[in-house]
Amino acid sequence: MKQRFSALDVRATVTALQQRIVGLRLQGIYDVNAKTFLFKFTKPDHKELVLVESGIRIHTTDYTRDKSITPSNFCMKLRKHLKARRLTAIRQIGMDRVVDFEFAVAAGAHAEGTYHIICEFYASGNIILTDYQYNTLALLRVVHVDADTAFAVGRTYCLSESRGVEPVERAALVEFLSKAGPKDNLKRTLASFGAFGPALSEHVIIRAGLSPALRIATGLDLDPNSPQISALVEAYQEAYDIVIRLGREVSPGYITYMPKLETDDDSDNVFDEFNPWLFEQHKAKPHDEYPSFADAADVFFSNMEAQKLKVKAHQQELAAEKKLGAIKSEHEGRVAALERAHRKTEEQARRIEINLEFVDQAILIIRQAVAAGMDWKELEELVRDQQDQGNPVALRILKLNLAANQITLELDDPEDSDDDSSEDEADVDQNDFSGALAVDVDIFESAFANAQRYYNSRRQAGVKHAKTLAISSQALQSAEQKIKTDLKATKITVTVSQSRKPFWFEKFSWFISSDGYLVLAGRDMQQNELLVKRHLRGGDAYVHADIHGAASVIVKNKPATESAETIPPSTLFQAGIMSVCQSRAWDAKIVTSAWWVEASQVSKTAPTGEYLSTGSFMIRGKKHFLPPTQLVYGFGFLFRLADDESVARHVRARQQRQAIMEENLRTATGAGSEPTQATDESVPLEAVGDDSVTVVSGKAPTEGGAMDFSAARKKYNLEEIETAAIDEFGEEGNVPAARSEGKRQISAKERRDMRKQRTTTDAVPTPPTPVPPMPVGKVGKKEQKRLDEEAKFEKSQQKQQQQQQQQKRGQKGKLRKMKEKYAEQDDEDRELRMALLGASGKKDIGAILDSSRNAAVVEAPEPDVEADAAPVAPEPLPPSIVDQLKALDVESSVAEPVAAAAPADEDDDEDDAPDLTMEQLSVLDTLTSAPLPGDNLGFAIPVCAPYSTLSQYRYRVKLIPGAMKKGKSCKMALTVTLATADANKPRSTFSHDPEEADRLEMAAILANREKELMKAVPESELIMQMLGKAKVVAPNIESVRQTMKSKAKSMAKAKASKKPED
Repeated sequence: MKQRFSALDVRATVTALQQRIVGLRLQGIYDVNAKTFLFKFTKPDHKELVLVESGIRIHTTDYTRDKSITPSNFCMKLRKHLKARRLTAIRQIGMDRVVDFEFAVAAGAHAEGTYHIICEFYASGNIILTDYQYNTLALLRVVHVDADTAFAVGRTYCLSESRGVEPVERAALVEFLSKAGPKDNLKRTLASFGAFGPALSEHVIIRAGLSPALRIATGLDLDPNSPQISALVEAYQEAYDIVIRLGREVSPGYITYMPKLETDDDSDNVFDEFNPWLFEQHKAKPHDEYPSFADAADVFFSNMEAQKLKVKAHQQELAAEKKLGAIKSEHEGRVAALERAHRKTEEQARRIEINLEFVDQAILIIRQAVAAGMDWKELEELVRDQQDQGNPVALRILKLNLAANQITLELDDPEDSDDDSSEDEADVDQNDFSGALAVDVDIFESAFANAQRYYNSRRQAGVKHAKTLAISSQALQSAEQKIKTDLKATKITVTVSQSRKPFWFEKFSWFISSDGYLVLAGRDMQQNELLVKRHLRGGDAYVHADIHGAASVIVKNKPATESAETIPPSTLFQAGIMSVCQSRAWDAKIVTSAWWVEASQVSKTAPTGEYLSTGSFMIRGKKHFLPPTQLVYGFGFLFRLADDESVARHVRARQQRQAIMEENLRTATGAGSEPTQATDESVPLEAVGDDSVTVVSGKAPTEGGAMDFSAARKKYNLEEIETAAIDEFGEEGNVPAARSEGKRQISAKERRDMRKQRTTTDAVPTPPTPVPPMPVGKVGKKEQKRLDEEAKFEKSQQKQQQQQQQQKRGQKGKLRKMKEKYAEQDDEDRELRMALLGASGKKDIGAILDSSRNAAVVEAPEPDVEADAAPVAPEPLPPSIVDQLKALDVESSVAEPVAAAAPADEDDDEDDAPDLTMEQLSVLDTLTSAPLPGDNLGFAIPVCAPYSTLSQYRYRVKLIPGAMKKGKSCKMALTVTLATADANKPRSTFSHDPEEADRLEMAAILANREKELMKAVPESELIMQMLGKAKVVAPNIESVRQTMKSKAKSMAKAKASKKPED
């Protein structure tokens, strides 16, 4: 396996770096370890990370690594001289494995102030900082070559000893091969020829048609004109062209894999080599191609680092498991010994009972000898003599322990027969005391008393065994917990993870509204200026609040939309919450309102004689005020979907939810019911009023009335927003005309006829109509309420008549002029014009059209010859109004059938949906707040948004005004979300149902992946998105606080315990 860069690898890397980092400024230098350094080169909206490991490698990287908390002295020296300097050149010294980074000043590379970083990648390597004359200022390690030559501070770095690459000459090749030994092969010999390296030399040998294992002394013709030498010279010419090309062009990179063994079918591919060229010896191996060699080297070494860390973590786990296994074995051995002692005591008592007569006889003999005053040694000799003579009682006496008044007898079990050889092995294993058993007997007690003593001791051993078992199990559990805790504390985590490139909108404060719109806000004055100038387009909405510190918020509308009125009110309201919560109102806990305007109303042109500072804009026209906002914010996580299949699954689910919501809304508002049959089929019957666009009132909210949201369409859940406004302000406001479906609508002709009839009836007095007598008796509550309403209506009519009769001076003339000016208009035309002009309190356009169409369907008007002298045709509306109404009519007639058919099509066959690709979807479609089982997740993104926006987020917390700093709030929110991920994980994946078992397993995998991605989010990203001076509110927040406090205490104790040891 290849472990370090070759000269050819360095050449390819330098060529790639010349195009990627030259001209960028060195923003930061970090030391990953004692030999590895990370250089961060940046320019506006772009950064490159260059990883340099002394003596091993140099390449750009897309992976994040843990950096040292305290930089080394050498790293601080590099920062002191090179921080914020521009990289002017990078080159390879000859064909050596040495790279020179040049940071020149404007006066030139040979002027004072220029610095160089020399990186060596041979032997143990070195990193050297020099000035413009290559005098060493600092270096990673001091190297003494000989007594006169050394690499140290104050010495000059010599560049003249470098070697270059030249075309191979035939005579030089033959001379070099003739110096080979008798056992040297072609591959090993040519690896040191020239500056081509071993990989390219082997490529040359194969291209020449020779074998790398060919011995030069016996298998190679060294004649300069031989075909073998000619083939080698031609192959070396191709190799020279490869070297020249790698120094001029950025080449792709290749990673080859080791061949798999037959027993490793399920194992992953193991990296073998990385090269900037696909050499002949690697074409037959499995390999992957990358856009550049730097990318290939980054993937190779980053995966190798991850594998090494995994191996170390695995070794730690094995050590912990071994230690835990030893504790378990000791516990099991102790328990087994107690069980064996318990069973042995019981068996000894049973043997005494079986051999009761023999035991009594032996006890009697020894007792009599002791009572006779026989010496104990003489008694032992007597027993041995009797054993030699074959006395059956003496043969069973094993030992005399007269000091304890005991003798040891060998007792058999008569039930054990010699011919019982067919006993099962399991029974043999259960009976560990088969055959003769040694039993200690007290000589001053009878056999029965000795048996009883053993039974008593068995009972005591059983109690001891139970207590020991309980205590041992607790000790085992505590030992397991301690080992697991120590393993977590010292566990090596895989810190090499691929860093993601942030989206373009992440530089601003942002969120995705509940309706799927992107909402952006500036973090400071410069970002406000950039946001409006670069990203505010026609059709977008600009949201702001009249309070100090309010953010400039824009709502990005859907493409090809010319007006912001199509943006749902819920999205505008959430954008208003964002503007207010990022203002001074958050700290002061002030409830106020925001407002929004069209993008065309925002201008940077100040009035004459005035000046607009950075981040300030001029708003011209009417402001649309939003309801007062609640100071409730939220913090959650979005997840990036990594493949097309996962994205398509979420898009289909989102379409199904939207179709269901629209269907429920149509059912609730009555739009989904069957239309009335019409006599004229040419008249469309769709209700336009529900989907038409109406003008939003520009008045500010007052205490006595609700806000007017008549510009919203039915598909944006207008009824829910109006209900919320009614609940908040306590008044119903204007009721849409489309709701009064039960009232019959009259046509324009009927209205004119009614006016004419009123004028004729006013001229001719009519007899009073008889009033029906009131019913005698008790009147119900409903009837009384109806009578009161009629009385109020009559009083209001009388007041209006009195006001008309008491006209002021000049009012009659004004009314006459208005009547002449608008004589061609009837009431419907007037209402339509007023609605289009945005008059407050008027019906929406769709309701007016709906009423006129219903009237046309109910009654087809005919010319009235008696009332008029000639047929009166309805006068057409002005062209502008007609065009607008036609546009609204076409939009509603096209939108409704599509929305109605969407749920049926999706429910019938989900596979009929077209295959979606990443290019056809926007970035927002690849982000989800609630991943589904089976999704391939790339990374997690923190989001800070109004809490109503986070209603569908799986991991979220609530933020209210408080005194907590951003860092502490982020830790608290992350702890809560990680605890939520643990709670979402199923307790067990076992189930008798295979489908349920698969579902539980997928849920566990998803929860683990979500937790892993949330933990991998850098703290800087969390702090950048978090709202300052907030208080985190979430379920079980107190338990989370206690957990954090206990962890802090344990960490403090661990640090305190380490200090004395140090």
